[in-house]
Amino acid sequence: MTDKTIKIGTRGSKLALYQAFLVQEELQKHFPETTFILEIIKTKGDQILEVALSKIGDKGLFTKEMETALFNGEIDMAVHSLKDLPTKFPEGAKLGAVLKRGDIRDALISLDGRKIGDLTSNDVIATSSLRRKAQLLRINKDFRIIEIRGNVNTRIRKMQEGYCDVMVMAGAGLQRLEMGEYISELFDPELMIPACSQGAIAVEIRENDLATEALLAKINDDETFLATEAERAFLGTLEGGCQIPVGSYTHIDGDKFKITGFISSIDGTNFLRESAEGDISQAVYLSAKLAKSLYNRGGAEILKEIRNENMINPQSEPALKDKVIISTRALEASDTLPEIIKSSGAKLLSLPMIEIIPSPLDTQLADNFNNLALFDWVFFTSKNGVVNFFKQLIDARGSTELPKTLKLAVIGYKTGLELEYYGYAPTFISEENTAEEFLNRFNAKFQPGNLNILLSLGNLADNTLQSGLAAKNTVQRINVYQTVKPAHADFAIMELIKNEQYDLIIFTSPSTFSNFISFYDQALLVNLKMASIGSVTTKAIQKAGYEPLFTAKKSNAEGIRDAIIEFYQI
Repeated sequence: MTDKTIKIGTRGSKLALYQAFLVQEELQKHFPETTFILEIIKTKGDQILEVALSKIGDKGLFTKEMETALFNGEIDMAVHSLKDLPTKFPEGAKLGAVLKRGDIRDALISLDGRKIGDLTSNDVIATSSLRRKAQLLRINKDFRIIEIRGNVNTRIRKMQEGYCDVMVMAGAGLQRLEMGEYISELFDPELMIPACSQGAIAVEIRENDLATEALLAKINDDETFLATEAERAFLGTLEGGCQIPVGSYTHIDGDKFKITGFISSIDGTNFLRESAEGDISQAVYLSAKLAKSLYNRGGAEILKEIRNENMINPQSEPALKDKVIISTRALEASDTLPEIIKSSGAKLLSLPMIEIIPSPLDTQLADNFNNLALFDWVFFTSKNGVVNFFKQLIDARGSTELPKTLKLAVIGYKTGLELEYYGYAPTFISEENTAEEFLNRFNAKFQPGNLNILLSLGNLADNTLQSGLAAKNTVQRINVYQTVKPAHADFAIMELIKNEQYDLIIFTSPSTFSNFISFYDQALLVNLKMASIGSVTTKAIQKAGYEPLFTAKKSNAEGIRDAIIEFYQI
């Protein structure tokens, strides 16, 4: 393994990075001559934050994209919270190691130190888990329980802003983030049975990668591996997931093993609980047998009812049924536009007219990242500005930690959500879409002067922000990503456009339009059925002498979808 580089895949939240850094640190201790680096990968569960987990399903919700990177050779291992992993690995993948387990208990989070016994039906309790909801309602059927999404920092901020009175989440996450001061009570597992594998960190690898498996053998904790394997067998036998009210916990004492498990209706009224114990060599068998017992005692009916309840009723006639729509946006895993358009019934074809690549980490970038404490504000105008800022921050400093005095400003709520993904809440959000409007609103609110401001932009962004702020402030611009023209355009899709076998082509920036027309027959442009995502893109199209059929009122995926639906309904 000498001089070899091992790539560790991880989600980008603070907690996920903590877990990945822990794996990296443990491996580095055992293999000092091997280089271990982190690669951040965004998953579907990180992108869909406005929908309850129980409504979008959970099979691979936080893991699928990392598994794709694993199979493509982009990473050598993937670090997960074990409870997020489906009980069955996709073909070609396996569990490589489980680190020594953290606290398995759920925690009550409050700002005033109250415990569960202090709460009344007037208190609002937030949780993302149907398992917790069912057990809370068994404690008090009159509790008011609401859904909450987002990383730990985001949830606590929402609670501080009055979204809820208290929250329930896994204690290990707060402990690992050194945020234990928010925990007012750790539930006894007898009162609140934890999720299967809660508190355990897992490393997933390719099934035939014996070299990586040998590395991970050095950091695997045998007792945790056995305990969680048994709990996963219990969960898998019930064909449950993290959004079914199912849970279990195990206890190992020498060669003795015990597991307690439950399954419940969402309201907690139909609650089945049972334990099994025996020799440790029978741990997996005992766990699966316990699950079958609960299933036969009424668990089957409970699961059927829950799954029917969580099914989303499809629209009888999707708004964009059979429409062929072409997107010129860059191909990115975090792009929600394809899914949003397809969910409205359209067939979406991707014809990317730009590519987004990180800028090289040169001396100027590294200096700015190493001196962030000198700045008062960082401005982000897009999700790409956020993603590549933190990617390069990790490369430069080995973490995503920002100075506590640094304030953050963003354009658009989705840019804000991207920032929250890394554990930071923006101080200022402008819902307006242009740099001019952003600047006007920022100046009106803060009247900035004598500030040190860092702009995290792409190479094609104009100097509006820099010029508007530089008169009274010191402004430094860094281009953390580059927007480049693709080498070629998809011939088959270009032929569909020429033959008018499409309904609409969407331009999402001035560069997508300018790059497209460089590939397309100029004489045919007058017949192009185009839509624009916003006023800046429309101005570029008009400057070239053409006119889009319509311009979205909001410059985001939802905005362009709504504009398309409105156009076809007129």
